[in-house]
Amino acid sequence: MMHTGAGFHEFMSGWGWVFASLIAAVFSAGFYLVNQYMKQPGHLLVFWMRVVIVAAMTPMMLYVELPTDPRFYAAVLVTVFVGTFSDIRIFNASAMYGGGVVSRVQPVTVWCAFLLWFFFDPGLLAKYAERPWNTAAILAALIGCVFFAMRLNKCEVTKSALVYTAPALAGYTVTTVLNKYAMDHGPLEGAVYGYMYVQSIIAVFLIGGYTLYRGIGTSTTVSWVNTKMLKAVLLLSAAWLCHMIFKNYAMAFTANPSYQAALNLSTPVFIALFYMAAKHKEEAAVWPGMGIVACAVLLALASTR
Repeated sequence: MMHTGAGFHEFMSGWGWVFASLIAAVFSAGFYLVNQYMKQPGHLLVFWMRVVIVAAMTPMMLYVELPTDPRFYAAVLVTVFVGTFSDIRIFNASAMYGGGVVSRVQPVTVWCAFLLWFFFDPGLLAKYAERPWNTAAILAALIGCVFFAMRLNKCEVTKSALVYTAPALAGYTVTTVLNKYAMDHGPLEGAVYGYMYVQSIIAVFLIGGYTLYRGIGTSTTVSWVNTKMLKAVLLLSAAWLCHMIFKNYAMAFTANPSYQAALNLSTPVFIALFYMAAKHKEEAAVWPGMGIVACAVLLALASTR
């Protein structure tokens, strides 16, 4: 695997992680949109998607130096349990409420991750004290989030989606923080690609066992394999691979995992552009969700080194 040079590190330490996060957000849109139209069972999508990812990455991983730090693997293991089951719930929510609605409840994870990371890096508090203007902007973003969240809760469709996805949002909060933790405990390429690969291998067995358990006493032949499922899995696998590569590189160069997660919240904007092109009309309130996205972006900009 080709190693990145000093120029790449300098670029990513500046605004590079911002651009990588935005590109990750574009591919993240596919995560929400695919099952809005395909409407396949979330657990089967996650299982087959991870199978495809392992098959696609295995030849490349022969040339990647995997991390040796056990803390990396401990973090990845936890993300498998909380992250994959969160994916299942999000896929199901997208089929029920639409990708746009589900993407706009994601900011909850940013604010939680922002606070949770202080337990891993308490030294950041002193750095914020040295930059009062940036800290003021961060607080303004947090206040703005509360305001728009209150407006968002007046929309019954979004409120229902928020309640349904709450367990997944909690899982994504933990995954966001541990994703950053894992990136800090291994060589850059090894951590970026090893995180995706090791996580997917474990997920195949975990979700495969869960899927078999769910199928006990029922006929699952049709639901396991069908043309629409195959199309959805291939689209989701491509979107996930591209999203995670850019996300992991960005995460490796951010001081707080909530910064990358905040910029990834531009996903609703890309979904809205898709809806405009597809002439799809939403029933849920849009502007409060976009307001939360704007606040999340402000948080990221105020926190850029």
